Amino acid sequence: MGSDAGSQSSYEELVAALARRDAVIDRQGTQIARQVVLIEDLAGRLAAAEARTGELEAVHEADLARLEALEVLVAELAGRLGRDSRTSSKPPGSDGPASRAERRAVQNKQRQDERDAAAGGRRKRGGQAGHRGGGLELSADPDVRMPPSEPAACDRCGAGLAGAVLVGRERLQVVDIPAITALVTEYLLVSRRCGCGAVTCAELPEGVRGGPVAYGPNLKGAAALIFAHGHVSHERTAELVAGLFEVAVSTGWIGKLVAQLAEQLHGFEGALKTALLAEPVLVGDETPVNTIEDSVETKAQRGRAFSPHVFTLRCGDLIWLGAGHTRGHAALDSFGLLERYCGVLVSDDFGGYTKYEARLTARQLCNQHLIRSLRGVHEAEPAAQAWAREMIELLRAARRLVQGALVAGRGALTAEEIEKVREHYLACASKGIGRNLRRRTSTGGKHPALVLALRLKTKIDMVLYHLRDFKVPWTSNLAEQALRGVKIHLKVSGCFRTLETTRAYCRIQSYLATTRLHAIPAMDALRAALAGRPWTPLTPNPAP
Repeated sequence: MGSDAGSQSSYEELVAALARRDAVIDRQGTQIARQVVLIEDLAGRLAAAEARTGELEAVHEADLARLEALEVLVAELAGRLGRDSRTSSKPPGSDGPASRAERRAVQNKQRQDERDAAAGGRRKRGGQAGHRGGGLELSADPDVRMPPSEPAACDRCGAGLAGAVLVGRERLQVVDIPAITALVTEYLLVSRRCGCGAVTCAELPEGVRGGPVAYGPNLKGAAALIFAHGHVSHERTAELVAGLFEVAVSTGWIGKLVAQLAEQLHGFEGALKTALLAEPVLVGDETPVNTIEDSVETKAQRGRAFSPHVFTLRCGDLIWLGAGHTRGHAALDSFGLLERYCGVLVSDDFGGYTKYEARLTARQLCNQHLIRSLRGVHEAEPAAQAWAREMIELLRAARRLVQGALVAGRGALTAEEIEKVREHYLACASKGIGRNLRRRTSTGGKHPALVLALRLKTKIDMVLYHLRDFKVPWTSNLAEQALRGVKIHLKVSGCFRTLETTRAYCRIQSYLATTRLHAIPAMDALRAALAGRPWTPLTPNPAP
């Protein structure tokens, strides 16, 4: 009995244990089921969160792309807004008042610093010791001597001073011009009949055309000078002639006078081109101009190719200007210059000159144009484009190297000196390429800094040619200076009338600029030209 009771008790305990185990298992199963549901819920939430994160990352990447594009656009717009002659190839005449004032301030400071450095310290204001000055001086041989001027009465008491004690005399000379009035000169031209029956009349005075009343060579020369050098219209030229000389002339007469002068200068222009072709080095430049022919109707008739430009080629004392209907080869070939020239051409990187490189001895790219472009790139992004500033300093240092060699009496740089400059140059250009290789503009094109760096690297021989030939200038600034008159004319008059009048203007300006460089007074040069015997560089004796 005792054994059965023990077995019964053990059995019950076992059943109870199994029941408890089942209960635990049931609870654990329930918990597991809840956890499975929770895990599935969490997994769903995690998947949703990951999806949301992916969306946010995509949005973030899109925002970064937009931000980069906006930064590029802002840099482009800032560059365009601040673009002037210091940071681009735009001519100085196109600068606004603020840019011109800033440029003058910088130039004045540079000149002051150079003078201070030469003087060994800060100089006082005004003329320096030993400076001769440029004031008026008494003439030892005045043209007119007036009788002594006596005081009439005492300034204090009013008493007469006749016979009073002489205290001193003071010389006073007045530099003036006589009152200008027209001088009418009458000539009597006699005609005689020869025994053969022919009637011969005396020749007209030199420089006089037409009759019975004609304008003389001085008046015509002065009117032509006012029009050409003053950059004023026919109407204002007529007004100035009337105001200065009290002679009423018509605008039609001014137009005919200018046309006559331009016609008389055909021979001069031909001789000028011949002289330029013989020069070993020429500098060139070009600029767009406006004409009344630029109207919408005229462009529709002539096509988009009608885009008038004025070109210049010059050496030190010879200046040629010419106008073409386009900037391309159709105009360049018509001048009869570049396709015949065999020397060294110094110019900007205008692609129109590339056609003539095979005939040229060499081509030197204007370093100042490149420095302006580099400055524009650097000022738009100073931190990102530090290479551009380094390149500017290198180009200037290379020129100083040439100038130092010239001062030392050397005829050339050594191969080691040139190679050192080239290595530094290529390193700077490579930095610019690497920094901007993957950058794009707002329209998807290559970044301007990349385009500039690639151009510098590709055309290194054209940029640094002046290191090998000391006769070659490193800039085309002389050519830019020759075009300033064109820009002044456009500012004053707004435009030229036609392409033909633009060409006449260029021929006259070539003549006046070149004769001025040869120390020929403008009036002498104009009188000679209007008389049919203009000065030319091939017959350089100026006419009286």
